[in-house]
Amino acid sequence: MVKTAFYEEVLEIPKGVEVDFSEEHVITVKGPNGTITKDFSHIRGIKFLKEKNKLIFSTHFPKGNTLALTNTIYNIIKNLIVGVQTNYKYICKVCYSHFPCTVEVKQNRQEIHVVNFLGERAPRKTKYQDHVEVKVQGDDVILIGPDKEALGQTAANLKRACRIRKKDPRVFQDGVYVYKIQLGEEILWQIK
Repeated sequence: MVKTAFYEEVLEIPKGVEVDFSEEHVITVKGPNGTITKDFSHIRGIKFLKEKNKLIFSTHFPKGNTLALTNTIYNIIKNLIVGVQTNYKYICKVCYSHFPCTVEVKQNRQEIHVVNFLGERAPRKTKYQDHVEVKVQGDDVILIGPDKEALGQTAANLKRACRIRKKDPRVFQDGVYVYKIQLGEEILWQIK
């Protein structure tokens, strides 16, 4: 198998967005929709370089996992740059068959409560992350923010909070599920 001597990825930084990074690989992306900081201090063997309006990721004699890590970091930062310009939006549907459940947002504690899930008296609770705005409109729970990872994790936490144990999953399909992902008003993914 042929070895790669040098690998490089170049990411353009658009106008209105600032990208800063420290020696410890802590990256800060600033834009009109906010500021997000990501810690990539676990990275070894990948060099970051900023020249004018370009971010350059490079590595010498990379192995397969280093190549994969370089592409992962490139895509995470690219998503952050897009997110601080135009917010991402995850739209979840509250599904129930018999017991009508509702979703409530507790802003002061950064919690989402699913009330009357399967007729339970205590609400199911989950936390939502920073840079995530949660709105409830009827049976829809809308998650808005510039950080795609935080939105996805919040949606996964909400789905997991509604996990049903010791019942047949083919019959009991109640829960909160993502059915649409948007970038601004553009639909990126949707269940039809």
